[in-house]
Amino acid sequence: LDPVISHCDWFGVTCEENSTNTIKLELSNNGLSGKLSEEIALLTHLEFLDLSDNDIKGSIPTEIRNLSHLKHFRLCYNGFIGNETNFGHLQDLELIQIHGNRLSGTIPMLHLPFSDRSSFVSDCGNPSDFEPPLVCDECTMCCNAQGDCHSTHEKFVQKTKFQNYLFFSFAFGGMLFAASGVLASAVYAHDRHRNRGLPESSVRCPSYKDKDRKYALSTIGNDSVYQFFLRNSWQGWIIVLLTLTAQFWLLFIFVEGAENSWTDEDSDLVYTWQCRRDEVECVNTNELSERGWIAFVILMIAHLLKDTINGTKLIVLSAKQRHSHYKRARFFVGGTLLTTVSLFTLYVSTIYNYAIATNDREIIENSVIILFICDIDEMLFGILMVINEDWVRSMSIEEKENNQDAAVETSRKEIIGSLKEESRHETNQTLALEDQTGAVSSLNDEVQSLKTVVGALQETVRQQNEQLKRLIPPPRYEHDCASF
Repeated sequence: LDPVISHCDWFGVTCEENSTNTIKLELSNNGLSGKLSEEIALLTHLEFLDLSDNDIKGSIPTEIRNLSHLKHFRLCYNGFIGNETNFGHLQDLELIQIHGNRLSGTIPMLHLPFSDRSSFVSDCGNPSDFEPPLVCDECTMCCNAQGDCHSTHEKFVQKTKFQNYLFFSFAFGGMLFAASGVLASAVYAHDRHRNRGLPESSVRCPSYKDKDRKYALSTIGNDSVYQFFLRNSWQGWIIVLLTLTAQFWLLFIFVEGAENSWTDEDSDLVYTWQCRRDEVECVNTNELSERGWIAFVILMIAHLLKDTINGTKLIVLSAKQRHSHYKRARFFVGGTLLTTVSLFTLYVSTIYNYAIATNDREIIENSVIILFICDIDEMLFGILMVINEDWVRSMSIEEKENNQDAAVETSRKEIIGSLKEESRHETNQTLALEDQTGAVSSLNDEVQSLKTVVGALQETVRQQNEQLKRLIPPPRYEHDCASF
């Protein structure tokens, strides 16, 4: 630096117009080393300070907080150390980037409206070179020891009254259960209104109950342990509850992985931003596109829509008056659980992929892994069938329905056979009676013929007698009158 030439003409130095007050000092990637002097605070009119991508070491002078006009402040990618990072008087700051150093401790709040993602960047990410890592509650971007960064802008769940996805998940499950109750109540009211005035015997028709049992089985699945919930066996209920517990426990592992806690080691969040040395604006390296989300929707519809619809149908069936309160309660709980598992899986897949998926392939891989949890009930049923098929069939509603159908069919055949035998006997009796009636009729005809013949003979005899009377004169008697 030539001391004869004005410092306003030095490289990287800009002064006010018509003044020697330095307002801009831009010396990024300039091979600077050593320490940053406290005399930097003498540049009281400084508005732009960029010493990034150099080899400056030591601590950041606390006197920098006296640069009250400073707006642009970049000390990133140097070797600054220490935990004294108080910028409390810099109320005009619009950008501050101090990442890529070895700072520790806590950065005090500045209470400034940083709106841009690249406005306030520090090494507050995880993993860090220090334990605990640098704390910066006001930073808009946090970078880790590998140079990867993440945005701290509020997520959807943080904009609500819920602290994290865990609490929101319980609320989401409660909303699903409440929605199931509203649906069942509405269907019950409609069914009650439609059947008003009908006798109870017609409402509780046994034939409809049998159809409903088969319909419930086909709805909840012939090859799922969920069908045990429709039976009166406590062993089956225990299996169903253990299966549901395992499914929800596995799903909550992914909920914890999607949490927006960048300091939590259980979080699976991926740092997708890069705040590079030669650029002020941080760049998002996430390659997830609309094509990946379309593939996600296709997978969800293909795998979950059927169970969601079937669960809804089972809830509707639970509102029918023709069933007892106990059976309606089982239908309702079974349908609610089936619907809840499906929709909760959709919810978990959405938040998890939104949190960690970085490209189209990852969103498909994550979705398939989470959807695999929904098949546990069917896989467990297959395992039980291999271990003890007879016991499973004794527990199976399908087997019992088949046995009932076989018994009904046998009884029906026996009744039909008995009716046929009685009909055959009655037919024989009818034919015998018809034969007897025909014989009697023939005899009557013969009697009438004999009567006609006898009548004709009697008429002939009478006529002959009359002729004889005419041919033979009557005898004469002579009397002596004197004798009288």
